[in-house]
Amino acid sequence: MRCGHYGTGIARRQLFRCYPDDEASHAFSGDLPRRLLDEASDCGACGTHLAAHQGPQTPRRYHYSIQEAAAALVAVGEGKTYADAAVRTRQRARGGARTNNVQAQLVGNWVEVLAPVVTAPYAETEWPETIVCDSTEFWGAHPVTGNKMLLFCVLAVYGYETGAKRGRLWALHATHRRNAAAWGEVFGLLPGTPRLVVSDDDQAIQNAVAARWPQTTPQNNWSTVNAEPFWLSCEYHLRANAQKNAETYGHFGDQDLVISRLGAAFTSLPGWLALRRAVSSDEVSLDAWCLRVHDQVRAQTIWRSRLPEHHANGAAERALRDVRRVIEGREEALRNKVRTNRMLELVRVRYNRWADVEVYTRQLRSGLSGGEATPRQLTCREPGTKIPHAAYEAGHRPLPSSLRA
Repeated sequence: MRCGHYGTGIARRQLFRCYPDDEASHAFSGDLPRRLLDEASDCGACGTHLAAHQGPQTPRRYHYSIQEAAAALVAVGEGKTYADAAVRTRQRARGGARTNNVQAQLVGNWVEVLAPVVTAPYAETEWPETIVCDSTEFWGAHPVTGNKMLLFCVLAVYGYETGAKRGRLWALHATHRRNAAAWGEVFGLLPGTPRLVVSDDDQAIQNAVAARWPQTTPQNNWSTVNAEPFWLSCEYHLRANAQKNAETYGHFGDQDLVISRLGAAFTSLPGWLALRRAVSSDEVSLDAWCLRVHDQVRAQTIWRSRLPEHHANGAAERALRDVRRVIEGREEALRNKVRTNRMLELVRVRYNRWADVEVYTRQLRSGLSGGEATPRQLTCREPGTKIPHAAYEAGHRPLPSSLRA
């Protein structure tokens, strides 16, 4: 039986009264209370007639419905800032009316406490057969000196399951630096051993792969025993670096002997040896570059036909271009590592074309209606935003994002 309401404005919730046979009556609102509408109306999405007490379900201690929160999380994954998503949420809750009372913290809190609920069904469980790795850096100005400083990095892993020609974005991870320790943190997120790891000539990735998955056989062995995972240097970057070195010494155009050998140099051992012969006579510096990468190129050309058919890291690069579109312009505001990584997980889910407001709404309804306490908001403190008063007196200011916490 309906029994009045509690709250004010858009926070009004319908109350009900229960009359058990052997206990005193009591009022309740349910696990997901319903917002009290101003009057009965038809649903704008499906046309169902709704009584005033049949408003949208809203988590306890939240002003906004789970559908409004789901729409905001989808918007964040699409690249909207927390402030823009908050404006849309408030306008949606007020029937499209404009409002100037907006705070980015509203959606930032939802990313912290609700994003794990909607992204959990899409979490990867183990590393696939092939992973393609790359990273990007975000820079800003030091608030005191004005000097350029590294804010944080985003590491990306694109994966291909066994036999698959089309893959998906497997992981996005923000970290303070893109060193071997950071890549080791990423590789340690999931169990399993990939058969092939593809990246550019990034020593940090190579070191992290060697530490996370110690090889039982050396990669440059010429036996029939393959080292797993096999690290493959991106063939596109190898060719681009070789061509850049060749052009430095006047080699241009497809008719040039050295340039003409680049096409097959990184796909077969005879092609690689032909390039070595072409540059060994008079191009000392180019031959030095070839000598430096010789063991790696020889190993991967020998094993190329027996490895999964993924030879470049372009898929991870494309994913990172999308990440830059999302983050550039607000990188100095992203100070919290946990929250930033949960935002990146929303980006990953959207990049893989899984994000949907209706699906997120169902997941929130299921995740928040199990009788457990609704996660509280305003629980995430931003590191580096508060410094002692004495530091202000000395002229210091909070540093931009570092993602150290």
